[in-house]
Amino acid sequence: MKKTMYCILSLILIATLSFGFISCKATSAVAEETATEKAVAEETATEQTGVEPAIPSIPEVSVSFGHEPYLDHTHGIIGMEKGWFGDVGITITPEPNGDVVSSENTVGVLAAGTYDVLSGSSVLFLSAYQGIPPFKAFVHGDIFQGYAIMAQPDAGYKTVQDFIDEGMEPTEALGEAAKQMEGKKFAYPPEGAIKGFIILVLEKAGMTLDDVRSIVAEDAKTSALMVAKEADFQVGGVPSRLTLESEGFLPIITSGDLAQHATPSPESVELRAIFHDGWISQDSWIDENYDTMLRMSSVMYRITEFMNTNQEEAISIHLPFLNSAAGTSISPEATVVVYESLDPFITFEDQAGWYLDENNPLHYSNVTGSHIKMYEEQELFEPGEVSVEDVSIAEKVYKEFLDMQEQSNQLMAEAEAIISGSSQDMTQAQELLDQAKFYYDVYNFLDSMRFAEAAVEWANYLNK
Repeated sequence: MKKTMYCILSLILIATLSFGFISCKATSAVAEETATEKAVAEETATEQTGVEPAIPSIPEVSVSFGHEPYLDHTHGIIGMEKGWFGDVGITITPEPNGDVVSSENTVGVLAAGTYDVLSGSSVLFLSAYQGIPPFKAFVHGDIFQGYAIMAQPDAGYKTVQDFIDEGMEPTEALGEAAKQMEGKKFAYPPEGAIKGFIILVLEKAGMTLDDVRSIVAEDAKTSALMVAKEADFQVGGVPSRLTLESEGFLPIITSGDLAQHATPSPESVELRAIFHDGWISQDSWIDENYDTMLRMSSVMYRITEFMNTNQEEAISIHLPFLNSAAGTSISPEATVVVYESLDPFITFEDQAGWYLDENNPLHYSNVTGSHIKMYEEQELFEPGEVSVEDVSIAEKVYKEFLDMQEQSNQLMAEAEAIISGSSQDMTQAQELLDQAKFYYDVYNFLDSMRFAEAAVEWANYLNK
């Protein structure tokens, strides 16, 4: 009897549990179905009430800006005069064109955060790295390669490129170009940095200063010696090179030649004679104004493209500003030397080698790494204490631009397809697509992507 009773109770328990399980499962299914119906209902309600997709906008912001008084640091004036900062919602302060900051004050104003953005090179702030707030270069426009062995223009001398064009390997071409100096009169100033460049050049030919007839004099005097044909070769600072090259003297070997054909490594001492120039901010400003930083970068790329495709107009804007601000009298001819040779400005497309090809000696990590290595050798930094990423996010920003560019292309193509295949009035979607295309053409891929996405949303909304 007890056994029978246990069996009955067991059956009742199993039945109860089974029913509970089925009941729970059914309740879950009902809840899921209800949620789906609710989502569909909400979507239908949205369509019926005509709720429109959002239309993006660009916030209006102010950015305080400091130029250094050099041709490679004042090209921002082109974007200011052309209204290109305004196109991306940025007003430069102090109005109308920011301030010009003397080179000896740049470390102080960067440390104090006097300006949101400062024109400069991160490698030139390395010596002060440990004493100022964290900073980063976020975009570059040019590469300084200022030193050059200048030769008399009518004496039959050849450049490194001439020898390469004749079929020589770059290393051999560098040596042959340097050998032309053997036994000749060579004028140069007594500056340590220039002396290092000279030693590197002569080493390419297995030579030393004992193999040339040295004339050591002030920079301006070395230029006068060349003009008077009292020297066969010369090297000096930027002013003397500008003077001589604009007057037809021949740069047979430049620091750019040494760098271009160096081993692509931070260990290459040849890379210490060049550096990338751009715009720099404290980390705190970048973190709080990241989208503004991206829009600033787009203007840099728009400027460098213009400097390459509309050189004469670019110089007509750039040069008067510099000469007025710095009290210089640089000529248009000398400015062409800067744009094309001494400190070439590189377009967004051509900067790919700086960030995507680590086998390129001019890759940013190689060049900046070589300067960091130099300070390690001088025991300013412990090995590994400072990395390239500690002073620059330019590579990261460049790759973000490429990603946004790709997304913009995809979204614009999608919007175009919907608009062209629709019989509905697509005016709003087309306006957004046109705006996306405008931003795309001026390298503002952030807003090109945003407006293209809105164009897709509007095209789908209007096409229902």
